[in-house]
Amino acid sequence: MHGMLPTDPDTDLVRRCLGGEHDAFHELTVRYYRPVGAFLLKRVQRPDVVEDLAQETFLEAYRSLKEGRRPENFSSWLFGIAVNCCGKWLRRKRPALFDPADPPDLPAVPPSTEAEEREEQQHRLAALENGLAGLSPATRTLLEMKHRHGKTCEQIAAELRQPVGTVKSQLSRAYKALRQRLTPAGGETP
Repeated sequence: MHGMLPTDPDTDLVRRCLGGEHDAFHELTVRYYRPVGAFLLKRVQRPDVVEDLAQETFLEAYRSLKEGRRPENFSSWLFGIAVNCCGKWLRRKRPALFDPADPPDLPAVPPSTEAEEREEQQHRLAALENGLAGLSPATRTLLEMKHRHGKTCEQIAAELRQPVGTVKSQLSRAYKALRQRLTPAGGETP
């Protein structure tokens, strides 16, 4: 026994993982989770991302072990996976963030554009009111129940004592009639 090196506890745990023992991987996770997290934090400098990257690292290690990959040195191999996960994260395109205390300048909307938008909105509302006025009182009531009072088709049917299918059909016809009234001769909805 003189020339033999003591066995690395990681090697035994990896062997047990490859044999299908889930507890062995759990032991490796407990042993390396904090060091991997600290390593990742140093690399990305974002505490809010470290947990996700650490989980991704251990998930990738677990998958690799399940596929039968036998790392020569578990810790080096695991940190190599962490480097790869970190690299993937750093290469992702992310929206540019700004400091809430110093928000970006908002482009000024030319006053003429605001006036034009307001005028367009008033035109559309007037067209909608005219379109609604041309519908039957029963149809207007149905649309009001649905959109002003926020009732479901089932609630409307119960209140009007009609089958739900009938209410849905009536609403569908009302929408079609309203679309026809609001569509100008050119075919585009205002």
